[in-house]
Amino acid sequence: MGVSDRNVALLGIDLGTSSAKVLACDQSGVLLAAAVHPYPLRVPRPGFVELDPGEVMLGADAALRDVLAALRERRIAVAALGLSGAMHGIVPVDARGAPLGPCLTWLDRRSADVAAAWQRDGTAARLYAATGAPIHPMLPSCKLRWLAQNDPALVARAAKFVSLKELLAFRLTGEWAIDWGMASGTGLFGAYERGWHAAALDLAGVSAERLSQPAAPSTRLRLRDAVARDLALVPNVPLVLASSDGALANLGVGAVGVDDFALTLGTSGALRVVVDEPVLDRAGRTFCYAYDDRCYIVGGATSSAGAVLARFEEWLLGDTAPADRPARAVALAAAAPLGARGLTLAPFLSGERAPYWRVDLHGTLAGLDLAHERGDLLRAAFESIVFAVRSVYDVLLERLPAPRRLRLSGGLVRPPFVRQLIADVFDCETVFTEHADASAFGAALMAGVAVGLVADAADIATSPSALALEARNVAERIHVEQYAAAFDRYRRVVAATLQL
Repeated sequence: MGVSDRNVALLGIDLGTSSAKVLACDQSGVLLAAAVHPYPLRVPRPGFVELDPGEVMLGADAALRDVLAALRERRIAVAALGLSGAMHGIVPVDARGAPLGPCLTWLDRRSADVAAAWQRDGTAARLYAATGAPIHPMLPSCKLRWLAQNDPALVARAAKFVSLKELLAFRLTGEWAIDWGMASGTGLFGAYERGWHAAALDLAGVSAERLSQPAAPSTRLRLRDAVARDLALVPNVPLVLASSDGALANLGVGAVGVDDFALTLGTSGALRVVVDEPVLDRAGRTFCYAYDDRCYIVGGATSSAGAVLARFEEWLLGDTAPADRPARAVALAAAAPLGARGLTLAPFLSGERAPYWRVDLHGTLAGLDLAHERGDLLRAAFESIVFAVRSVYDVLLERLPAPRRLRLSGGLVRPPFVRQLIADVFDCETVFTEHADASAFGAALMAGVAVGLVADAADIATSPSALALEARNVAERIHVEQYAAAFDRYRRVVAATLQL
C-alpha cells in the first residue's frame, strides 16, 4: 500500500430491515467513522410487514452524510462506496423511480397461498433446481404473483419492481442495476446462467424489462453529477454494487472458504458458507445464491432467533425495564442447568424458514413441569434458537465438509454464554469479531477490491488492526455430550410439531 493511499476511505452502506448503517474504513480495515439511522417496520394487518421507501432513503441519506462529515473533519477522501441490502424485499416504482407503494419486506407473508400452491404441484422443486432459492412467501417471485392476482391495477401502473438497494443505487447513479447476489434472492434468477430465468419470470407474471439489469458484484457505477456535488464527492468516485447483506456479512467476518462457516444470530438466524460451484440440496432445504463475480454462498436462514427471545423476555421479565431485559435473560438462562431440566422448545413463533420453509408452523413447548422456573424457560429458548441453526448445519454437512471454525456475528452472540453454547452445540471452535456492522464492512471491502485498493479482503477482515474485539470459544467435551442428548430431544419435538 502506497503512502498516497493512506488518507482515503472505503464506504459501506447497508440498508437493513430496521436501520440504515454506513461505515468508513481505510484500506487496512481500520474503522474511521460509522452511523446508524433507524426506520420503523409497519404491520398494517397480519402477515403484511412493510417499510416506507421514503423513510429508508432518508435514513440512508442521513447516515451517509454523518459519515462523510466525520471524514471531512479529518480531511479523508472517499475512494469508493459499496452497497449492501436486506434480501427479498420488493418495491413497485414508476418510470421516474418514484415508489408507488411500500416495500414488501422478507418478513411479509401475504403470498403464503402462492408458495403453498407451488409446493403442492411440484413447481417449487423445479424453480429451486433452476434458481437455488427455496420457495417461500419471502421471495419476490411469490410476491409478484400475489400482486398480479390481488392488485392488478398497481402491477399495471408500475414501470419496475426493485429492492430498496436498487432504488438507492438509482437515486445515486441514475441506473437500474441489480447485483447477482441480490438477484439470487428474488427466486427469479438462474443459479447457473446468472441471468433472469424465463420460466420463473413467467410464473411470477413479470418481464425482464420490468426488473433491473443483472450485473456482477464488482460492477462500478458513476454517481450523478448533482449527487456528487451535493455530497461533496469528486464525480469519479465509483459506486460498487457489491452483494447481498448475507454474502457481505460472510466477507465482513472473513468467512470466505469452506473451512469457515458464518453463523449470524440477530432478529433471525443464518448459517452460510462460500463455495466455488453451486451446491443444491435434493430436498430444497438450503439456498444457493451468488456471492461475488465467481463464487456462490450456500446456507439457510431461520426465523427463530432474537424475535423469539424478545417475546419470552416480554412474557417472563415484566418486572424488568425493557432496556435491561436482554442482559437479565442471559443471566437467568446461564444460571439454569444445561438442557433446561428436560424442557424443550420448538421455537417456530412465526413459522420457519430453513430447513422446513413452512409459514404454517407454530411453537411447541414440551416437558413443562411445575418445578420449572423462568430461568429454565429462558434457557430452553436460547438453546432452541441455536438448535434451529444446528438443524441447517446438519443439512449442509450432507454435501460439504465440516468447517474448522464458525465465525460469528449478530447482536445475540455478544454474551459469552451464547458463544460457548454455540461452540458446545456445534462441537466446533467459534470466533467472534466485533465490527460496527459486518455487512456494511463487507460492502466497503468488496468496493476496495473492485477499485484495486484491497488485495485480500478476507485477510483484512480478520487482521488485528481491523478488529475492536476477537473472542474464541472451544467446545467443552462434557457439554458436547450433554447437548447431543438435548438436541436429539429437540429433533423429536420438531418432528412431532411438523405433523400437527
